[in-house]
Amino acid sequence: MKTPENPKQEVIDDARRLASGGASLEMILMFFRERGFDKIDSINAVRAMFGKSMAEAKETVDHSDAWSDRFRSDMEFRETAWKALRDIAASQDPSLPKITFNERDHEKGSSNKSQN
Repeated sequence: MKTPENPKQEVIDDARRLASGGASLEMILMFFRERGFDKIDSINAVRAMFGKSMAEAKETVDHSDAWSDRFRSDMEFRETAWKALRDIAASQDPSLPKITFNERDHEKGSSNKSQN
């Protein structure tokens, strides 16, 4: 049996066929998950298939029924990461990178990192 060169692309191609047959985005996200896609794969596939921006695709996947079981743990992880960044930013340890951000950055999910 020949192994496909890019199995993810084959799944995306199958999903395109599902979409052209009238499958909902939610159904396509379930299809991706059943075929072994993780959230990042699903986000990238939604971007490729539907021309959404990264933020739009991420929002779509985060709030889908297909990935609803992961939403709470993902949000907790993000908050933990932001707390760690704030702790590093507040640290006086010269061996740590200098990180500056404001709460507006937190809402966007970005930070400014510079080396000392």
